[in-house]
Amino acid sequence: MKISSHYLKIFIIKKLKLMFIFMNMKRLFICFFLTTMLSLACRFTVSTPSVISQTPLQAFSTPSAEFKPQVVQVGNADVNYSNVEFTADNQYMVWFETIDNRGNGIVWHCGVNPQTGELIPADGKGFRAFEGTVLGRANPGMDAMGVYYVGMDRTGKLLLVRPTAPNAGEIQELSTPPDLRRRAIYPTILPQQQGGFVFWIKNESVPAGGTNRGNDWFELQYISLDNPSQVNVIERQQRPFRGFAPLDSAFVRWMKNKPALTYGFEDENGIVQIRMLDLTQPYPAPQAVTHDAGNKVDPYSWLYNGQEILLAGINAEARNHVYVRGAGEAEFHLREIIIPTTSGLTNPALAQSNEPIEFNGKVYTVYQINEAGTSFWDVTFAKAGEIWLSTLFESPQRQWLLSDSVTAKAEPEPFVGASRVWVFYNVIEGDNPLTAKWHLYRAETPIH
Repeated sequence: MKISSHYLKIFIIKKLKLMFIFMNMKRLFICFFLTTMLSLACRFTVSTPSVISQTPLQAFSTPSAEFKPQVVQVGNADVNYSNVEFTADNQYMVWFETIDNRGNGIVWHCGVNPQTGELIPADGKGFRAFEGTVLGRANPGMDAMGVYYVGMDRTGKLLLVRPTAPNAGEIQELSTPPDLRRRAIYPTILPQQQGGFVFWIKNESVPAGGTNRGNDWFELQYISLDNPSQVNVIERQQRPFRGFAPLDSAFVRWMKNKPALTYGFEDENGIVQIRMLDLTQPYPAPQAVTHDAGNKVDPYSWLYNGQEILLAGINAEARNHVYVRGAGEAEFHLREIIIPTTSGLTNPALAQSNEPIEFNGKVYTVYQINEAGTSFWDVTFAKAGEIWLSTLFESPQRQWLLSDSVTAKAEPEPFVGASRVWVFYNVIEGDNPLTAKWHLYRAETPIH
């Protein structure tokens, strides 16, 4: 994420309004965590697309008073549960167990009971896939053959794992040349397509997070799973003097259900906007798809009912913008604003980690905010947070607070069960993130 001295001054004066530069939301908090550690050595249904385009813009909503947050801790209290993700078929949880303060750990998957939300087995240690580091932790994808996940082992090799049971899986080593400078490895979700793609961010020199001064630039790269030995370079961005490059602050993602990448770049006015690389085009090239005010933070994109949706935090405020782009349109257009006006935090900030939810003909998003602070480290690891659920494309808009407003929280991840939806998230418990336990919690939702 990029921060100039100009933005830093604004950040100090306005108490976090432009702290977007510190955030690789929905996954970057772990990368920054590793940067510090390694300094020692380094989801929804709208009835029709027309409903989306006719939805009135919402500035805020009133929370539903009938729902009371109910949260339980799951897993083993002595285990660090990092980067928890659920496969697109809602059968498995893929996660990374951090085992030391250098970012080393183990990639696991387990099952999830669709009736109760319980892990199978209860501690989440079903199938021990491979040893890796937090930089190469695995993320799930999907193709016509089913779900899988891709990550990097400690030698820099890319591995693809297809779960076959809560305690079993098939491991394939990809022919991509090994490279330990990779981080943030994500595959596509393309359930109707054979094969797919995997992207990552490559550091210039040092295996580390996005702020390490050993790297002057970062490259966005990808492979096709049909030809994994061929590495394709999309764009190179320079490391700013402070903070993160735009492809980290407006974090790279594959559009769900479409082989298209969205990621951040800085426009002529110094605002972080979104570019998109659509691999369905005959001659794919990155194109700007937003051009409005407000720095985009951790955008999540997906294709639904023929329209493309983009969820993004704005300017590190407790504000999400919901954008829509129809077929044939060049840019995304703002359709909805989500602001949790009744937060229990004194100065709520930094909306991030949006994940859409489809259930029973309706669509929602779950996201995270935290108390404002003086730095990325302060906000992410030391400040209290909240997990919120909001309707999408409904009038009036409704929101529900799923958690307390006391502990530091990160990474809300929805799990869609057989008759209800839960949201899992991390609570960081301990005075020092290097030695703290990253506990896993499960929140009830009103979606059933």
